[in-house]
Parts: sequence; structure tokens; C-alpha cells
Amino acid sequence: MLQNGSTTLLTRLSATLALLSVSGNTLSHEDYITEIDLLDDIPVVSAVSGFEQALDQAPASVTIIDRDLIEMSGAQTFVDIFRLVPGFQAYYVSANRYGIGYHDIGKESPNQVEVMVDGRFVYDALFSSVNWGTLGVEISDIDYIEIVRGSNAAAQGSNAFRNSINIVTRKPVQDTGTEIRATIGDLNTRNGSIRFSNRLGALDYRLTLGYQKNDGFPAVPEGPLDDGREMTHTNMRGTYTPTLIDTFDIAFGFAKDRVGWGDADHPDEFSLARSYSHFESIKWVRSTDNRNEFSVHFYHNKFRTVNDADIGTFADWLDLDPGDADFITQLAATSPNAAITLARDTFPDETLRLSDDSILTLLDNLDTGLEGGLGRLASERFDLQFQHRFRVSDRLRGAWGAGARDEKISRFREQTFDIQVDEQYFRLFGHAEWWATHQMVFNTGAMVEDTFVGTLISPRVAVNYLLNDNHMVRLAYTEGHRAPSLLEANERNIGKVAGIAYDLFRVGDPDLKEERVDTAEFGYLLKLPRYRFTMDVRVFHELVRDIIDEQVIPVPEGIQTLDDNLKIITNGGFWQINGAEIQLTYNVSPETLVRFHYMNVDLDRHTLYRLDTPRGMTRAYIKKKQDRMAKHSGGLLINHRFNEQWSASLISYYQSDVTWEDGNSIDGFLRTDAQLAYDFTVGQHTGRIRLIGQNLGGDYEEFIDNNRFQTRVFVSAELDLP
Repeated sequence: MLQNGSTTLLTRLSATLALLSVSGNTLSHEDYITEIDLLDDIPVVSAVSGFEQALDQAPASVTIIDRDLIEMSGAQTFVDIFRLVPGFQAYYVSANRYGIGYHDIGKESPNQVEVMVDGRFVYDALFSSVNWGTLGVEISDIDYIEIVRGSNAAAQGSNAFRNSINIVTRKPVQDTGTEIRATIGDLNTRNGSIRFSNRLGALDYRLTLGYQKNDGFPAVPEGPLDDGREMTHTNMRGTYTPTLIDTFDIAFGFAKDRVGWGDADHPDEFSLARSYSHFESIKWVRSTDNRNEFSVHFYHNKFRTVNDADIGTFADWLDLDPGDADFITQLAATSPNAAITLARDTFPDETLRLSDDSILTLLDNLDTGLEGGLGRLASERFDLQFQHRFRVSDRLRGAWGAGARDEKISRFREQTFDIQVDEQYFRLFGHAEWWATHQMVFNTGAMVEDTFVGTLISPRVAVNYLLNDNHMVRLAYTEGHRAPSLLEANERNIGKVAGIAYDLFRVGDPDLKEERVDTAEFGYLLKLPRYRFTMDVRVFHELVRDIIDEQVIPVPEGIQTLDDNLKIITNGGFWQINGAEIQLTYNVSPETLVRFHYMNVDLDRHTLYRLDTPRGMTRAYIKKKQDRMAKHSGGLLINHRFNEQWSASLISYYQSDVTWEDGNSIDGFLRTDAQLAYDFTVGQHTGRIRLIGQNLGGDYEEFIDNNRFQTRVFVSAELDLP
């Protein structure tokens, strides 16, 4: 069976014959049928330049995670999948909230990675990140994933600032009949899905219904984390081919999610978030001949959630017993001056900034309930894009296009914030591939975006030199720009009662501007088809400037608050990242696969802080944070098939010490997973049963000390009904 995400030999032969019949021109390097074509599948990617390219011709380093590899790894979540990719930081912020980023420093919501699902961008400006729980995709629906390791803003725009991920689900024509899957195991995991695929005239379609439930991380001494999940989702994908040259790809889906939301450092503050999301997408592709293809893609995403948490009263906030609170409130009514004096003596730090009148107001509201949680949030996106793929000659081809996007966010919480923003974005892009010789190919491209912070231009240029059929070297330079998300640019978050702020609050800098990354990379790709061995090496230098970062500064005079500090979002960050990544795949025999990846990285990171002094002067200092990225990380996967029924996998992950930006200092760990699979056939039905063990050694901390990853065991079963 041919692997997903690959160009088959038949396709290559067909393309060669078509070119011979159309033109008498000399064939370019990509059109030759070589020994490699006869021995192996040829992985191709489309997320880098907008048209399909073999890995040794693409202007960036790309990892392909296909369906087979996902199955071999025993992956239960997207975190498990992206631990298979060099350079990625993948972790559980809580049991059902994922932090997934490339060369990331450990934020709760990594904000510099773009994710597409079948061409639909799912980055959510409401979180300045990807909300993995709203994708509406079953892992079993995934055909393959293209991961561009490095900035892909030139192809996919601002949010692909550091890298991009292209998730491609299986086409409806690839499956027929019904498939049923179920997984049970630790954390009270109860997952299930039903997929039905069929054909109706010229329409091939697939319907999927999925359900996920778990109780989250185990309780800690401070109490239960309450970070479990119960989610139901459904989606449909259809391919309609009314003519030989026209194809319509149609998709829509809906998800309902109930998930515990909070910070594992504060177990008592977890609260339930109830979310609803849906999407609709339609893409029309017309292939007029073997040199031109036109497409128009429209999609719509919508998400909303409610997360209200009761965090007590002012008296609770100030650690006052009910009796003391009643006494001081009565004292304020009878002897205001005595009450003010008592208040300043009882909680001097909190009242240091308050006037006498504000203290009396505070004492009158000691029994007022305070609000926590996210409040009521919503986001919505409409996107329309036109693209033209073309071939000028056997040596020159490319793609260009234009798009427009309308994006809205709203956040509301009584006493705290009310944000409603609507912005429009426009983009123009183009990419070209030119074979200067049979061995040297040049790639160039750029994205021009019109955003609310100005016009951003993100170019890329690369040259690939094929030493022979087995060896390729690449030199590439990329400049990426990222506009602030709507939330980052419009953040206004402060909790107030009777005009007094009770919570640390955060605001955006009105002069916030775009981030910039300059990347230089050297790539080397080795392919030995005779031995079924590939090696991908990337050596990189990344200079990231004007990073949108959060600073803590003293609260300006005149603001009535119980806190002494203000969180402000500014362009104060600077990163310099140097390192190397390696990825090896070796089919030792037709029955045994070995896959290894590793990254070594050095991070030079600092943030510029500016403080206004009482005399009206500005003082600046630099705070360095060099430990925000694990210096060493990697993994090893070994899969062996004993016979037609039995197979087994052993998977290990390693990460050195790290201090996550929004988490804790985490010790290095070596984790080992294992899977035993049994494939069976009953009549016309086929199926598989898998026993999966995760972290078969000692416990380790995941992102935050309270997230203790213990040994987990799952049993998964699937049955195909043709």
C-alpha cells in the first residue's frame, strides 16, 4: 500500500507521458524516472510554496507525519503527535489544554504557529493561539500532517511567523463503509468515534461523529484540579466532481466542549468552560490543462465560550474571617476614622495606594462577590482566497493569489472588561520555482499583508543543490513579520468593585507593532532508497525582534487598586536562537522501522523593561531569560511487525531541564511508551486491538509541578464494516 502524502510511481509515469505528448522540450530534473522512483514513494509537500514539491526541492525543512506513524506511536492527543517532530515543544498546560509550538519558550498559548486543516486556517485571535479542542478532527481522520520547521509567513501569512502545520484529513474516496473506534483507560478515559464513507452520484462524502471524556490530571495535595473534559463533535467532508476539470471540496463541522479551565498552580480556581464552535468551508478547483489550475476557497469559523468563576468576596481576598469582616464593616459605619486606621494596620500593603474615601468604599463592599474566569468570549472569521498555479515551462512554475479576511473578537465580564473588535485584512502572495540546471533549483516567494498595524512584507529565497539522486543541500533565508492578534492589541483586563481594582490587570500598548524574525538555515537531505534510509539535517540561526511580551511595572498614580503592579503588553522581547535538528528514518527490514529525532539549541533571550520614575524620567533595564527552552530534546520510535496479526512499538522521548515561561522549572525526563497491536479479520470485516502504555517509568512533571504525568494504560479497538 502506498503511504499517504506521497507521489506514486503511476502518477510520475502519467505526468511524464503527458509532458512528452504536449511538448518536445527537454524534461526537467523532476520529470526523470530514476531508480528512486522504482524503489520508493516520493514524499511531496504543498504547504511551503502553494504547489506540490518533493522534499529535496522545497525551500524549507519539512517533516511529514503520516497516518501509519501516528498509529505506530500510540498517540492519544495532538501533544503526543508533535513530540515526534524535532524542534517542537509540546506539553499539557492542563490535561486538556495543549501548548504546541516550534522553538517555543513555554507559553500557555503559543502564539507564533499557524495551523491549517484542509486549507482552513484555525488560529484564533481570541487566544492569540490555536485552540486545539475546537478543530473538530478525530486523529483517526488524519491522512498526514506537513510541518514546516521554520518561518512560513511567506506562504501562509502573519501567524505562520515561526512555523506552520498543515493537517490533511483523508479524502472521502479513500474509505468506504463504516469504521467504529473506542478507547478506554486511565484518567477515566472514554473516547469513541463512528465514521461513515460512501458515494452519492458524483459526490464522495465522509461523516464522522466523535466523543471524548476524561477526568484530567490526578488530584494534588492542594485539592482536585478539575481539568477534565467532555466533548462531542461531528464533521462532514465531501468531494463533488461534476466534470473532469472541476472539483468542489465541501466541509463543515460542529463541536460542543465542557472543559475545566484554570492554572494548575492554583487548583482551587479551576472552573468549567462551556464552549461551542462550528465551521463551514467550500473550495472550487478547476484544472484547465496540465499547466494551469485555478481555485477559490471560502471558509467561516465561529467560536464562543462561557467561563464564570466565583472567587469569593473582598473579605476573602483580604484573608479576613467573617467575624472580623462584620466588625470592621460596623466600625466603618460608626467610627470611620478608626476603621480607616484599623484597615491600614490590618492590611497595609493592599491599602497603601488607596485614599481614605476609597478605604471606606472598600469596607462597605467586603461582602461583595468577585468575578473570575474568562467571562463570555466569542470569535468569528470569514476568509476568501483565490489562487492560480501555473507552469511556464519545464523549468519554471509557480503560484500566486490574493485573499481577504474579516475577523472579530468579543470578550465580556461584568466588573472586568468589555472588548469588541472587528478588523479586515488583505493579502497578496506569489511563489516561483526555477530549475537553473538539472541539479540546482531556486525558490523565491513573498506574502504582502495589509493589517491594522500597517503593510507587512514577508519574503523568502532558497537555493537547493542536488549533488546526486541521494544528496541535497539547501541554503535559505526567510524574513517573517507577525501582526499583533486582536486580543494582544486591544487587551483591557481589570477587575473592579465600586471603582476599586482588586486584581492584577493587563493592558495592551497602544503603540504595539509587528514582530520580526530573520532566519538563515542550512539543510541537508540524504536518501538511500536501496536501504530505505533518510536523514534530514537543519542548522539554523534565528533572530527574533520586537517580540510581543508581557512586562510587570508599577501601577501609575491615580488608579485605585489593591495591587502595586500593572501587566502591560509591549514589543520588548529579543531572541537569538542557534541550533541544529536531525531526523532519521530507517527501514531496517520490511518488518522493522526505526525513527529518531533530536534538537540541540542555544537561546539568548532578553526583555527590555522601561520604568517611569516619579521625576518624569524613564529608566530601562534588561532581564535575561536563557533557560526558557530545553537545550536537548528528542525521541526514538521502533516498530516491528512479527506477522500479519501482531506488531509492537517502543517509543522514548527525552527533554533536558527547562523553566517554562508561563509554567515552572521542570527537571529533565526520559519517558518510555509502548504499544502492542493485534490485527484481525472476521469474514469481510477487519479490525485492530491495541494495548498502549504511556510513561512506563517514574512520574514526571508536565509544564507545571502539579501536572504529574503518571503511568497511563489504554485499550483501543477499531472495526471496519465495508
